[in-house]
Amino acid sequence: MAASGGPVQDLFEEATCSICLEYFKDPVIIPECGHNFCRACLIQYWGKSEAEACCPECRKTVQQRNLIPNRSLANVAEKAKMLRGDFCGRKRAEGKERVCEKHQEPLKLFCKEDESPICLVCERSKEHKSHEVIPLEEASQEYMNQICRCLGHLRKEREKIMAFKMDAEEESQDLLNQMGAEMEKTVAEFRRLHQFLEEQEKRLLFQMAEVEKEIAKKREEHLARLSRELSAFDSAIWEMEEKLQEPASELLQDIGSFLWRYREKFEDPPIAFPPALKWRIWDFCDINPFLEGVMKQFRDTLGSGFQLQQENVTLDPDTAHPHLILSEDRKRVRFGDEEQDLPNNCERFDKHPYVLGGEGFTGGRHFWEVVVGSEVGWAVGVARKSVKRKGQITFGPEEGVWGLGKWAGEFKASSHAAMTLSKEPERIRVALNCEGGRVSFYDADRAALLYTFSAAPFSGETLLPLFWVPRKAHLTLSD
Repeated sequence: MAASGGPVQDLFEEATCSICLEYFKDPVIIPECGHNFCRACLIQYWGKSEAEACCPECRKTVQQRNLIPNRSLANVAEKAKMLRGDFCGRKRAEGKERVCEKHQEPLKLFCKEDESPICLVCERSKEHKSHEVIPLEEASQEYMNQICRCLGHLRKEREKIMAFKMDAEEESQDLLNQMGAEMEKTVAEFRRLHQFLEEQEKRLLFQMAEVEKEIAKKREEHLARLSRELSAFDSAIWEMEEKLQEPASELLQDIGSFLWRYREKFEDPPIAFPPALKWRIWDFCDINPFLEGVMKQFRDTLGSGFQLQQENVTLDPDTAHPHLILSEDRKRVRFGDEEQDLPNNCERFDKHPYVLGGEGFTGGRHFWEVVVGSEVGWAVGVARKSVKRKGQITFGPEEGVWGLGKWAGEFKASSHAAMTLSKEPERIRVALNCEGGRVSFYDADRAALLYTFSAAPFSGETLLPLFWVPRKAHLTLSD
């Protein structure tokens, strides 16, 4: 047995529970993966949660906690426990006994102050006379217990790190899979858009070429007719000039029929280009607006991000400041000259002209649009449901508000410094990413990003659309 210390040590480890690091007590086996643990250790590890459990060693999901007692392993663990004492004694007996370098006596004792083995002569010396000395075997067992406890702690910490590592790998892989799917969707959408534009280009160019041919044909016919008419008029002019040169007696000869013959030419309507062809040309005047509409839809798709859900936001009358007047469909709000007689409920703002949206969001990605026009002042954004409703409120993240607005002719994002915009927006898109902690604001007409709040501490709370409508202002929610 002494010569086969390696296999014996493996046997001891196989008979040890990986949770408590002690020999198995009432061992059970997990059918899904075949790993063994003490029944009490496994139940304590899983806790009282009714959710799906997992193996502490391989992390495989256990659908049902149908644990099977492993009586054979219990017998092996009991025998291994008995064998260990005998094995350790034999190992110590077979090992070469160390001696004191100073006295050449066997090291039978252990000095706890100096933490070193000593011999019987060292114990009686002045150096160790006042020190606490215990037998070497007792010290060995004491320190082995400390090492085992330290080893158990290290193994538990290693298990935690392994679990974190596996979770991180799974989470990162899920994110990579999601991004790969989004990339495939993007490529497919661009391919579809390219195909659509190419088909529209071919169709329109073909129609234009047909009209161009028709214009050229009609042009030749029209110019030929005008040339014949010019030739007829030249002949008539020459004949009249000759008539003017005749004496009075000849000039008045059949003068009535002469003038009547040429008067018909004066009364003929002017020759015009075919009106039907003009209408066909005007049909193509809507091509550029059509293309601009396609590109606007394309820019809106890019500006809003991936998988954004457009929300049909309405206003919550229970939160509106008494000066704010809401439309019947709750899509428009304006500042009234007189304060309304409304109940001062806990949801209503009483200091500032705010009103919240009736729809709340706790997850996902959403957007809605607000027509702000060129009013003297306005603000839109999102707020926590727990935002302060009474008294003075700071329009900023510290109060649970993330917004963008116009104050005294200046554009600001919450309480940040004034922003410089190339063009004053008339329609604002508010894009909310709950999981990503982001709120973005766009000029919806130009698909231009105005500002983004990132890493916003939403803390899983419900978020509501927020609107600020000062005196002489009004806002409209787009459908």
